[in-house]
This record gives sequence, C-alpha cells and structure tokens, in this order.
Amino acid sequence: MLRKLSLAVLIPLCMLTLYLVLVVGEYLYESDQVRGELAERQVNQIKQQLFRMQTVVQSAQALQDVERIEQEVSLAALDMSIMVYILVDADSRIRFANHTVWRDSNAIQVIDGYDVAKHHAVVQSSLQQISVNLERLTIQAYYPVVPQFPGAVELIYLESDLAPLVSEASAKLQQRFIRVWGLGGLLLIGFTLILYYLLIRPFKILSETAKQVGTAAFSTQIPWSSTEVLSLQSSLQQVHERLGRAVKQLNDSEQRWLFAVEGSRNGIWDWDIGTGEVFLSDRWKEMIGYAPDELEGSFQIWETRLHPEDRQTVLDSLQEYLSGKSKEFESVHRLKHRDGHYIWVLDRGMLVDWDHQGRPTRMIGIHVDVSESEKNHAAIAQLVENSVAGHRMLPATFMDRLSQFLVQRNSSGHWGGFFFVEVECFGVADSLTPHELERLFAQLGARLSSYFAENIIVGHLEAGRFVLLAKELGVDAEMAGRRGLALAIELRQIIARPFHYAEHHFELNANVGIYLLDSVETLEPSTVLYRAKLAKQAAKLQEQAGCAFYHVDLDKRQSRDELLQQELKTAIEQDKLSLVFQPVVDVNGDIISAEILSRWYLANGEVIAPAEFIHLAERSGLIAALDLSVFKRACLLLQQAKGQGLVLPRMTVNISSLSFCQADFIEHLLALVDTYALGANQLGVELTETTFLMQETFVNERINQLFAAGVPIVLDGFGVGQSALSCLMKYPISEVKLDINCAAMASSLWQSALIQSLQAFEIQLVAKGIESVKQQQIFAALGCRAYQGYCFSRPLNYTDFKQLVCPRPLLRSAEESPDDLQINHQIRVEAHLVA
Repeated sequence: MLRKLSLAVLIPLCMLTLYLVLVVGEYLYESDQVRGELAERQVNQIKQQLFRMQTVVQSAQALQDVERIEQEVSLAALDMSIMVYILVDADSRIRFANHTVWRDSNAIQVIDGYDVAKHHAVVQSSLQQISVNLERLTIQAYYPVVPQFPGAVELIYLESDLAPLVSEASAKLQQRFIRVWGLGGLLLIGFTLILYYLLIRPFKILSETAKQVGTAAFSTQIPWSSTEVLSLQSSLQQVHERLGRAVKQLNDSEQRWLFAVEGSRNGIWDWDIGTGEVFLSDRWKEMIGYAPDELEGSFQIWETRLHPEDRQTVLDSLQEYLSGKSKEFESVHRLKHRDGHYIWVLDRGMLVDWDHQGRPTRMIGIHVDVSESEKNHAAIAQLVENSVAGHRMLPATFMDRLSQFLVQRNSSGHWGGFFFVEVECFGVADSLTPHELERLFAQLGARLSSYFAENIIVGHLEAGRFVLLAKELGVDAEMAGRRGLALAIELRQIIARPFHYAEHHFELNANVGIYLLDSVETLEPSTVLYRAKLAKQAAKLQEQAGCAFYHVDLDKRQSRDELLQQELKTAIEQDKLSLVFQPVVDVNGDIISAEILSRWYLANGEVIAPAEFIHLAERSGLIAALDLSVFKRACLLLQQAKGQGLVLPRMTVNISSLSFCQADFIEHLLALVDTYALGANQLGVELTETTFLMQETFVNERINQLFAAGVPIVLDGFGVGQSALSCLMKYPISEVKLDINCAAMASSLWQSALIQSLQAFEIQLVAKGIESVKQQQIFAALGCRAYQGYCFSRPLNYTDFKQLVCPRPLLRSAEESPDDLQINHQIRVEAHLVA
C-alpha cells in the first residue's frame, strides 16, 4: 500500500511520525529525569530529618523525656507528604506514631509496608536503609536508634508520598512541552510546505510529464527547483529527444522492411511456441491461394499443409533446431495450395525469445516460393535420365533466358555477368544417399534463388554446379567488374552457411568463375558457359581466393593444361614420375623418418614444378591415381630394401584431400599395404588440415581404417590454416609437421604459443623448411625436437638416400638399379635448375 502513496503524502507523513517519536521520547526522558531528581531531593530531606530524630530520641530516652519525643513526632507529622512516621522497639511494638491510633500496636499488623526482617537487619548492621519506589511514587526509610534500656525505641520507620510532587512537576513539564514543541510543530509544517514547493511539486510535475515522453504534448517547464531536479529535467528532455529519433528510425526501418518484404515477395510468419499461435503475413497466405482474411493462424494449419513425403523430415529438422542440435532452421519442402496442388517453398526461421529457464518461446521466419527453381531441378534430372550419352544439360528455361538476354542486351547498353559456381563436396557425397544429396542441392538452389531479385536468374546445372545470370551489373566494365566480384563473394558466403540435413551437419565451400557480358560482342550460350568454366578453374588457385574473372590467357593456359594433362596421365600410368626422399632428423642429427616427394621431368628436359602438376592432377581427376602410384612404388622400394637386408627409417607419402575423399581410395591403399606385407609404422601418410576439417563421421571412419592397419598418420602443413587443435584430440595422429612458412616466423610470439600448445599433446613435432643453423636453434629453444630442410639435407634420390642412412659395406652388397642412375641424373638436373 505504501508503495502507491504519493511523495506529497509520504514525505510529510514520515516527517510527522519522526517528529512525534522525538517529542514522545524527549517527554518520557525528561519525565524520568524529573522523578529521579524529586526522589533524590526528598531522600536527602528525609535523611536530615531522621538524623535529627535519632539524636532527639537517644537524648530523650536517656533523660526519660517522653514528651519531647512526642513533640518531635507531632512536628514531623505536619509534613503532608509523610504518610507513616513511627518509632518501634525490638518487638516491633509502636511506641510513637504520627497517628495516635497506631500506638502500642504491633507494626506488623497495622503498617502494610513495614518489613520486620529489614527492621532487624538495619538494627544489627546499624546502617540506615532508604529505598525509592518510582512505580508507587513512595519513599521507605528504616533508621536505627541505639536503645538506652530494654523496651526502648530502636528503629524509626518512615513512608513518604512522592505523588503530589511528581504531579506538580509533570504539570509544569507538560506546559513547557506544549509551548516548545508546539512551536516546533509549526516550524515543521512550514518546512514541509517549503519542501513541497521545492522538491515534491517539481517531482510530481516531472512524473506527469514523463507520461508524455515521445509525444507532442511533452513539456518540461518546471518552476525553480534544486540542481538535482533540474538535472533530472535535462535528462528527461534528452530521453524525449532520443526516443523521438528512435521512433523515427524505427518507423523508417519498418518502412524499409515492408518495402524489402514486398519487393522480395517473401511470406513472413511469427510463431508463439507456447500457445501454438502463428502470425501469417498476407503474402504467406497468397502463396498458397488464400486471401488476407482467410486461413486461421495456428501451427496445425501449417503442419497439415505439408506434403506427406516431406512432413517427417521437416518436423525433425525443426525439432533439432529447437533442441539446439542444429544452428539454424532451413528447409525446402512442399505446401498444399488451395487449389489442391503443391508448391515448393524455402522455409527459413530463427529463435528470437526464450523464457527464464532457457526454453524457446518465439520463432520468426520467412517463406520463399521456389517452385520455378525446383521445376528446373526436376528438368535436369529428367534430361540426365533420358540422355543416351549421359551428359548434363542446362534446364531449358534457363537456356532460353540466357539466349534471349544475349540477343536483346545490345538495346539496354548495360554490362551483364555470367557466374559459374562449383560447390566442393568433399565428404558430402559419401555421407548421403543419392536421394539425400539431390535434396541437399535442391535446398542450396532454393537458398540461392531466395537471396536475389528478379534481375538475377539462378539455374542448377548438375550436382554441385550452379549458374547465375545477372542482367544489369553496370554501365561500364569497371562498374560491372566491381559489382560482379561483390556478387561472387556474396555467393560464396551464402553457400558457406551451415546446412542441416537429417542427422548431418555440412559446411560447404564454393569456387566462382565470372564472365562479364558486354553490350557489343555476340556469343553463343555454349561459349559463355565454357569461358565461365575456365574462370572457375582459375578460381581454385590459392591466390584467387575462390573468385576469378575470365581473361584471354585462360584459353592459352587451358590448351597447355590439356597437353600436360595427357602427358601426366601417361607418366602416372608408366611410372615416369621420379621419387625423392627428404630426411627428418632429431636434435642429435639422427635420421628418424623421411618424406617421399614426386618430381616430373619432361622428355625435352623441362622440369614441371610440383605445385603445378599436383594442381593439374587435382583439376583433371588424376590426383588419386598419382597418390596411389607413389604409395605403390614406396611399398615396392621398402619390400626390396627388406629383401636386401637394409633397415630404412619410416617413410611418409603425401595424400591429397581430394584423393582421401574419393570412394575406395583408402581400400586401395590398405590393399597395397597387405600385398607388400609392410610392417606397422613402416609407411605412413601425410594429410593436411583441410582433410581433417571435413565432415567428422566421414573422416573418422577412414582414419580408423588406416590406424587399425598400422599406417602412421601425420598432420602436415600445421600452423597456417585453421590450426585445428581439435584434430589432435579426435584422431590418432602420430606426428605433426609445421608448415614450411613457419620457419620464417619462428621468433614470433604466435609461433611460440602454437608450439607450446602442441607440446601438451605429447606428439612428435617436426619443423619444416629449416635452412640455417640459426632457424634450428630458434625452434630448439621453443621445444621442437625434430627438423626437416636444406640445412640438414636436400631431397635425395633413392641411391643417395640409402648411402646416407645405411652402412657402406652393406650397400656394396646391394645391387644398384639402372633406374636409380637415371633418377640420380634427374636430381642433379633439378638441383642445377634450382640453383
């Protein structure tokens, strides 16, 4: 109740209560003091009177002068405050009294306040006893007298009444309090009035004004007041101004939001999870053929309109998101139209509110009609199924629009853009069934279609490959290039958003090739597609960061790549690639392992750099054959060395992430281990961080197969990628190799922290690219105990490597093959070129 009182009532009430408490307290305190002073003064008078009476009684008894004692008692009785004044002997018989009726009576019987025990105690101790009873307002006195003869007076007993004195003093005290505290009450009322006008009234005005904050009626005209009130007034004015700006921004944002929603033609829904009520926008209802005032907003309405084949998948995906198992809700499914047919929609939602226990209570989202995208997707599947040659074709609708644009764009004068998007599907294809993979790419296509306006057309070329046609990128090449690059980056970001399908969680990456279409050159659609593909191939290069434009040099490079691709295929099939071995040494300089590397020398003497021919093998699909070829030759060399009685250190072969992801690759690798009867930890594989960061279930199965077969697993190139320390906890990794670029940054604090974090796992750590003693000393100081680089040994051919790791007498007993001589010659050529 007090919480609802106004300050105008509460403050005066508190001040009055405090004032009354002080007044009453002061009155009671002074009243007690007055009583105490009266009692003390009366006690002193009684002591003097009793002392005189003691002297008179003793002298009178000595002279047998009874009349004198009676006179003294009668004189004392004249004091109106004395109620009892008696002289008693040893038997408590009253010898003299202020009332004659009490004479010769026993004091015990006639005097209520008399105590015979105190009588005898006082006489025996010869000490007087005077007590004050403030509750009864009386004084009681026992005064001893020395008796002169048997039966003489030995005690004077007196009772005095304080009530008249106290009553008189209280009356005077009340009169004084009425005058003093009455004046104080008037001053208090005056102070309260001043306080009301200076503080309470301004606060009351501010309280009423605060109700008008943000409205046109707001006003802070407050009369003169304290600094604090004026400061509060200023703050309230600022809040009003900020609220006005916020309301304006909110209104502007609402208008923009409405424009964006209407422009994108997306349906909006808002779901109250607790009640099941769902707000459905007009556009949402329009998608399935209903008017704005039709169709009740409830969760059951949406659920019952789901296609029977999609219902369980959609509900499971929604439940996973609500339970926190997935990071977002996004689904492509079919909804029943009012006319009875089904339309395809992209449904994307997000939780926006939770209760105090952390349970979700509200979710909002959008619906996007992607029926046309799904029709195109179905057309692709049908064309593939009916194609005798098995080649993929663009949907007819997209091809028609591309042809139409290429013919009519001259009249617009704007530059357009054609984008070829290829999604990297490492680990995805093996984790999903063909039907699930088809649905995943359908969801991706729907996501792309929902993000762009009508001037950008999205087409699904084949599994993992999409094309986009942007009709108007700019009025000139520079503007079109900037907008094209921005659109390509946005495409990669959209695709990189996580996908949740059934129990799987995917994070995809994509490469985008861009071909700008001017308003002059007339091209065939097939030419546009070919050039965009070339740009996509260039986008895979590390320096392109996933996006690249087409330029004329790509045609020349493509011609050279086609020739090299054929020669590389032949070199792999005929084992014409050379193998070299680079040792890994410990702190004592002893060789503990070696990395097997590939080198390619053309017949004309040209040396193809490893990065170039490995990238070519990855683009052309030859990388798995290349890796298996190197692994097989390494197995053969180890088997020959064992037959010759040579003990070689552990070898490792680099395996591309593309090879690792291909079906049956690991099975072929393990078959080679069994065929050549390799021992455990004799030949290992080096995998990059990219491999370990793919889909966890997919990677874990293959890693466990290798580990069970006794194949050591080395994490290569650690420190320049994501440096995923989680890989070291999830998988049985036996060795970690720092990236070769780490040698140039060995003294940095970041590298020191990286090495220290790896040491906690107690895994062999190798520093690559060591080219000087100083670099080796720096890594040694950081705790690294194994090294690889030109400071210790360059990559050696097999003959030189055997001479380095095996005793010379043993080597003389082994035959040196002509192939070793050829390899030795090629290594010298390579060393000369490098120099």
